[in-house]
Amino acid sequence: LLSVESVSKSYPENPVLESVSLGMDSRDRIGVIGRNGSGKSTLLRLIAGVEEVDSGQIIRSSGIRVSALVQDPTFDQGVSVHDVLGDDRRAIATADRLGVTSGPVDVMSGGQKKRLALAVALSTECDLLILDEPTNHLDVETIDWLEDHLVNRSSGLLLVTHDRYLLDRVATRIVEVHEKDLYSHDGTYEDYLTERGRRDALEVASEHRRKQLLRTELEWLRRSPKARTTKAQYRVDRAKELAAAPGRRPPRVLEVDLPSRRIGSKVVDLDNVSKRFGDRTVLCDVTLKLSPDARVGMVGPIGAGKTTLLRLLDGRLEPDAGSVEMGTTIATGWYGQDPRSINPGTRVIDAVREVAEHTKLESGVKVSAGQLLERFMFDRGIQSAAVGELSGGERRRLELLLVLMEAPNFLILDEPTNDLDLDTLAILEEYLDGWAGALVVATHDRYFLNRVCDVVMSIEPTGTLRHHPGGWTEYWEMHKTSKSSASKPSGSKKRSPSQSSTPSKLTVTYNDKKEFKSLAAKIRQLESEKARLSAQLECVGTDYSEATRLAEALGDVTDELESAETRWLELAERIEAAG
Repeated sequence: LLSVESVSKSYPENPVLESVSLGMDSRDRIGVIGRNGSGKSTLLRLIAGVEEVDSGQIIRSSGIRVSALVQDPTFDQGVSVHDVLGDDRRAIATADRLGVTSGPVDVMSGGQKKRLALAVALSTECDLLILDEPTNHLDVETIDWLEDHLVNRSSGLLLVTHDRYLLDRVATRIVEVHEKDLYSHDGTYEDYLTERGRRDALEVASEHRRKQLLRTELEWLRRSPKARTTKAQYRVDRAKELAAAPGRRPPRVLEVDLPSRRIGSKVVDLDNVSKRFGDRTVLCDVTLKLSPDARVGMVGPIGAGKTTLLRLLDGRLEPDAGSVEMGTTIATGWYGQDPRSINPGTRVIDAVREVAEHTKLESGVKVSAGQLLERFMFDRGIQSAAVGELSGGERRRLELLLVLMEAPNFLILDEPTNDLDLDTLAILEEYLDGWAGALVVATHDRYFLNRVCDVVMSIEPTGTLRHHPGGWTEYWEMHKTSKSSASKPSGSKKRSPSQSSTPSKLTVTYNDKKEFKSLAAKIRQLESEKARLSAQLECVGTDYSEATRLAEALGDVTDELESAETRWLELAERIEAAG
C-alpha cells in the first residue's frame, strides 16, 4: 500500500519524528501506540496526506484510496448532516448506527462531530482506513459493533486507540512511537506486551552485567598496581571503556504519589432524584447511597444521562425532584470530558503553581511544582511551554495532575481515558487500586471498567438506575443475552438451510441480494417509527406509565433498526467484495 522512507517532522522547538521508516501492505491492520505527545497523530496525518513531511518521502501505491478520521475533525460552516452524508445509503445507515441522524453541524458537540466524521470514514470505499481515537464519544455497545466491523473489513487499517480490548482484537501488528523513532512488533497487543516485558528485562540484565564488569575491573585496577604491565593493558582499556559507556537510561514512567484526605462514613446520598430537560425526563426516581470505598462504573447509551448523574453527585446540578445530600468531610475531585478552564497562554508550570507552589506526597516528601511536573512526565522544556501548545493527551494528563493535587477523597471521572496513552492508563489504574476514597466513573473504556470498578450501574431507557453487583462482566453478559432475545421475535420464520449456512466472504446468493433490497425499505420504515416514538417521548411530560411504555417501544424499534442496519452493512460489504 505505502512506504514511509526516512521521514522527519518537527514543530517549532519540538522535533517529533526523525528519519522514521515504515512499510504497509493491504493485509496489515496496524495499531499505533506511544506516549502522549510522542507523534502518533502526527504519523497518521502525514500518511493520510493531511500534513506534509519536512524531509524524506511517503510512497503510495498508484490509485490508492485513503479514508481518514483525524483526532479533531472539522466541517465547513453552515453545513447540515445531510450535506455531509448526501444520499449514500451506507453513510446514512452508519451515521444512524453511531447516533447521528440530522440537524446543522455547527451546533453539534465535539462528540457528535467526531461520530459524524467516523461515519464518513467508515462508509467511504478505500484501500486504507486511518482512524485516530475512533472510540472517543462512543458507548460500549457501539464500540463492540465497531470491533466487529473493523475485523470484517478487507482494507488495510492504521489505528490509534486507547481501547485495549479493541486494539488486542483488531490489530495484527503494533507500531510503537518512542523517542522520535518507530518500533514494529508483529502480533497482537498482548503479544507486544509480552515482548516488551522480555525486552525491558533484557535491558535491565544487560545494564546489571555492565555494572558488575565495571566493578570487577576497577577492583582489579585498585588491588594490582604492579600487574599493570603492557600485557595487562587490555584490562585497563576495558575498564576505561566500561566506565565511559553510557548506562541504559530506564524508561520514564508516570509517578502518582498524591494523597487523599480523610473520608467519613457518609459520601453522598441520592433519594428519589429526577431530572428533566424541557419535556424530556433524563433521570427518574434515582436512589443511590455511596460507601467510602465505592468503586462504581456508570454505563448507558450516548445521551442516557451519565454525565447528568455525575453532575448531580458533584452538586453542579440541582435535581427537579428528590434530594442530594453530601457528607461533611467530602472534597470532590472532578475530572470531566470538557477541558478545564485554563488560559491557553499560561505556562504549564504556572498552571500548577496556581494550585500549589509545593506539594507533600503520600510518601511524606515535599516537592516543588517543577518536580511534581517531572513526576507526571513533563520535562523542563515542556514546563515552560504554553498550555495551548500541548497535545490533547498532554493536556488531559496536566488536568489529571491539577485534580489530584487538591487531595480529593471523592473522585468523579467522566470519560477519564479519552486521549490518555496506554502506559498512563495502566499507572492510573494501579494508583486507584490503593487510593483511599470513593470513586464514580462514567466511561466507554471496557478494560478500565473491568479493571477499576467493583460495581456497574446502568441507566435504563426509563431513566431509572439498575444495579449490577458483579461488575462489568455481569452487566455485559446480561446485556448481550437481552439483545439476543430481542433480535429473535416470536413467530419469525426459520431460515432455510441455504440461508443459515455461512457462505464465504465472497459468496453472494440470490437470497442475499433479495434480502439486501428488502432491508433498505425496512430500514426506512423503522427510521420513521423511531422518529415518531422519539417525538412522542419528548412530549410525554410527567406521565410515568406512558413514558415507560414509549421508552420500551422505542427500545424495541431501536434494537430492530440496529440489527437491520448491521445486516445491511454486512451484505453491502459482501456484495461489493464479490464485485
